[in-house]
Amino acid sequence: MGNLWVQISTIYLAGITGIWKGISVGFAIDAHPFVTAAFTALGSITVVLVLLLSGERLKKWVLGRFGEKHVEKQQGRFTRLMERYGVAVLGLIACGLIGPILSTLLGLALIKRTRRLMVFLLTGVVLWSGLITLMAATGLELASRLLT
Repeated sequence: MGNLWVQISTIYLAGITGIWKGISVGFAIDAHPFVTAAFTALGSITVVLVLLLSGERLKKWVLGRFGEKHVEKQQGRFTRLMERYGVAVLGLIACGLIGPILSTLLGLALIKRTRRLMVFLLTGVVLWSGLITLMAATGLELASRLLT
């Protein structure tokens, strides 16, 4: 039972840094795929909620760090994309491709309605965690059958 707690806490902490890292760590320590997906998602959800709930202070820091002019220039391009594809793209697709942390920071800096973004980000984290874990587990099972 102690080994399970070590696996859970290790995967959770790796999941805080990103979905891809959490899943990689889960398979590296030979955890069950369900445990890997669940605790990677929980770790990523934790960091997304912390970033979203820190909201305005974090937005001011991002603007101060990268400069308002640079963000405004990027915001024009981003606004056109958001009008075309919506907040769902950032939450569902970008979450898995560029990671939940960067997706959340982009959303905070460039989107006014963060509550709607939060729903899509959390859904994206759960979907990507499950999908990547399923693909990795299936790929490893297939590779082991082909090599034996």
